[in-house]
Amino acid sequence: MKTHRFKILVNCFLPNDDLSSDQLQDTEELYEDNGFIVLPEQYSESGTPTRLVISCHGAGGTVTTDDSQVERQTLTQYLVSNGYAVMDVNGIPEAYATKYGVDIRNNIGSPIAIRSYVKAYHYCMEHFNLKPEVFVHGASMGGISSTNLVLCGCIPVIAHSALCPVLDTYNEIFLHPWSDGLPKVAMGKIYGFEIDENGEYIYDESKLAGYNPFKNGKASCYPVPVKFWHCQDDPIVSYRVTKQFIDRIKEHGGIASLRSFAYGGHQPQLVGAPIEHPCGKSLFCDAELQITPAVEEVFVWIRSFD
Repeated sequence: MKTHRFKILVNCFLPNDDLSSDQLQDTEELYEDNGFIVLPEQYSESGTPTRLVISCHGAGGTVTTDDSQVERQTLTQYLVSNGYAVMDVNGIPEAYATKYGVDIRNNIGSPIAIRSYVKAYHYCMEHFNLKPEVFVHGASMGGISSTNLVLCGCIPVIAHSALCPVLDTYNEIFLHPWSDGLPKVAMGKIYGFEIDENGEYIYDESKLAGYNPFKNGKASCYPVPVKFWHCQDDPIVSYRVTKQFIDRIKEHGGIASLRSFAYGGHQPQLVGAPIEHPCGKSLFCDAELQITPAVEEVFVWIRSFD
């Protein structure tokens, strides 16, 4: 196993295309974002290309110059132990976040985040021996990042998976934000929402321009097979929204599944006892991984399409 950390330049300028003007409305405002890729032991620079999983992190973590949330997760380590490469980016450059007062942990699946993931995909394809088609995974806030990445159509995706995914910017980020409202502030600043007389942001769906999966018509005819894992008693991300999202895809003939847990709160990956005999190799850096049902099922889902 080898972890390679990198930086990519991302254009963070979002124009207001609703304006009618003969003046320049779009430009480049470039900032460096942090990314990493973990390569499995089986990786070879000249042999058979390795399959990549893009794993979009939740708001509980980041990708910095020397650490990340995703590389410490059991699912990542399980995938790497079984020959997959895993990549993530922060999705909001640190210098941009500092300049505009956006919390570094809340990329909220915005156009900036998607541009960063696309740039990171091309960086990895250019620098490593990888198969061009990838799997996309996400968790919590990484649900909206991963879903918007799939829906943007900019990279070739085989299938999509996510744990307790955020899917609705209005009901889940604006009305019921986590972390004392930080993602709501991030959304207001990134998308340029107006502020009312009380200093509160005014939600404006039109400014999201397709980056709210729940309102994106393209999501109904989902472009790839998709499966989500969600606990019914999740107090942070709405199980109801996830079910409605999946049901709508199924009604339009898409391959979509929702794996429910009756309990577990916001941690489906922690529900249930460890599997006695996992399908994959569960030894990572000489340590035995504890593979729970959700982790095993995500792994089986990915392997089913590979």
